[in-house]
Amino acid sequence: MIDNAVETVATLKAGRVSHGALIEELAQRRHTFDGLLHAFIHTQGKVTDPGQALPLAGLPISIKDQIHVAGMPCSFGLAAKRPFMPLATAAPVQSLIRAGASIIGKTSLPPLAMDFQTSNDLVGITCNPWNRKYTAGGSSGGGAAAVASGMSFIDIGADLAGSLRIPAAYCGVCSLVPTQGALPGEHMLMGGDGALDHFARMGPIARTIDDLALAWKHMQPSPEQDVTMGPTSSIRLAVSTGQGILPVDSRITEVFERAIGVFRLQEISIEDVLPPVLLSSKSWHAYGMIMGYETSALMRPIERFMARKFGAGTARQSPRFLAPVHAGYRRDKGAYAAALDVRRDLKLHFDGFMDDYDALLLPVSCVAAFPHRTPSSRHGPVRNYNEPFVIGAKAVNYLDAMTGFTTPVSLIGNPVVTIPLGLDHLGLPVGAQLIGKSGCEGQLLALARRLLSQLPVIEHTVGGRECFSNT
Repeated sequence: MIDNAVETVATLKAGRVSHGALIEELAQRRHTFDGLLHAFIHTQGKVTDPGQALPLAGLPISIKDQIHVAGMPCSFGLAAKRPFMPLATAAPVQSLIRAGASIIGKTSLPPLAMDFQTSNDLVGITCNPWNRKYTAGGSSGGGAAAVASGMSFIDIGADLAGSLRIPAAYCGVCSLVPTQGALPGEHMLMGGDGALDHFARMGPIARTIDDLALAWKHMQPSPEQDVTMGPTSSIRLAVSTGQGILPVDSRITEVFERAIGVFRLQEISIEDVLPPVLLSSKSWHAYGMIMGYETSALMRPIERFMARKFGAGTARQSPRFLAPVHAGYRRDKGAYAAALDVRRDLKLHFDGFMDDYDALLLPVSCVAAFPHRTPSSRHGPVRNYNEPFVIGAKAVNYLDAMTGFTTPVSLIGNPVVTIPLGLDHLGLPVGAQLIGKSGCEGQLLALARRLLSQLPVIEHTVGGRECFSNT
């Protein structure tokens, strides 16, 4: 089995493998591994061959089961007697289909994408392919596990507060969160074709940067001018582990510092610096206020009331994430407008900061991949985790630990590539956020390719190389 999408497209175009044989090979791989990983919710019984003439030549891909595909069930991670059947396909997915992609199935997510672990009553707990005792992350955990284990070449997921970045980092694969507004955002909501005004963005998960670039090229309504970095052009990289502002797991800092050491040897210009107030209460509060205000508009008034009433205690435990979101549930137009003003100012400051750098490298979360955790309580799709993470000697709330680095980056809306930096001492992947300039996805992908070329290759579970440590 060829383990990257770019080579597979070339092989399909050349006729060295048939579309049917490739689909069957992936079906056999799912039969072998998905009973262990629980990455897929729905698989296609029959996959049509679009032919070799199209750019993607029938490349098999998967789609997170929150994104609408006409004629395919869309569960949102909810068990229902009659799953939602969309009448329309999300525009970025439709673009891929027109380019010749073949959809082989829909990948798992927590109910309504409301967790940073992936489990549901449909298929159970999605496991990390590197060690099944550990989480694959969420909410696009099914897609990351499917790609990392070789059951899918590319998965199309979605990110609101880290839902692409966290699973990619935990599973040792790459993801791209495009610039806010670069892709249409409709057809990701339960039963509707609307979109949130901010933060929710579709993007691809893949094993290589070249595969990300292939997906990105064919997801766009009109392809961007590809700005690439030549092999000899200098790189100016701002780097921060966030220590001193946020507690960070030593498993992350060890891998981070090892990778930075490698980059320095390549004469990459690196400065340990962080944009002012990016990781700050101002950022976390503005993000939460905007997210809470906009997502609560999708709720019925009684649902908003119940969420505020029964979630107040949990919100107090999560000052960086859930408390600001609950403040947004109050639907205060003045507070919402003020948060948008903060977002605008932070965006201007960040863009000014980026005049001096090609990208900013940050951790994805405060904690590396962790053993599966059981919620302390559940209220419908809402899961509460009372047990904190202990990072160093500090107890950190579950939600705050997962989102401390992701939500400020979501707030400014710049493109982000998740890159695998290496394996920690437990043999689990650690990834990083590589944040670029607005509208410069091509340049950011080229930079990610240059950086990753300097690091040891992470061997995935493809081509017969199995790396399950608990089979």
